[in-house]
Amino acid sequence: MTLREQLELRAGALATIRRFFAAREVLEVETPALSTAAATDPMLESLSCELDSPPGRHYLQTSPEHAMKRLLAAGSGDIFQVARVYRGGELGRWHQPEFTLLEWYRIGFDEFDLMAEVHELLALLLADPTGNLPRLDLRFADAFESAFGVDALYLDAGAHARLVEALESR
Repeated sequence: MTLREQLELRAGALATIRRFFAAREVLEVETPALSTAAATDPMLESLSCELDSPPGRHYLQTSPEHAMKRLLAAGSGDIFQVARVYRGGELGRWHQPEFTLLEWYRIGFDEFDLMAEVHELLALLLADPTGNLPRLDLRFADAFESAFGVDALYLDAGAHARLVEALESR
């Protein structure tokens, strides 16, 4: 595939995502990429920079989650964002420190509503007109254990690192 074809494929996927959410009246938002606080998730390493104005250390977002949840709390309703995010410690065969992340929130949706919506979006993005895209209606922990033979809810940092290493070496 040529570079141009790859760029067109990505642009098409982004357009499909935007049409998908627009048809469902989910509002696209854009939140700040810089914050005065690092990510609260201990498994994520925030990248930082020093600024002159406003002075001090600032952190690049590892996810737009916090800012988007603030919008939800303020009454935004259903929202989505295609965001550039940044994470330290992510460099590897499958990871780069900067990447694009799709995040969305739906008021009143339970996990099964969200699974159905993810399935619909993936079917569109993968151009599955037959509707044969497989779907598992499982809790995360059950799907994780089925795929990897490990209970994700009791996976300590060492076991997690070993699992990731084993999967990356495949």
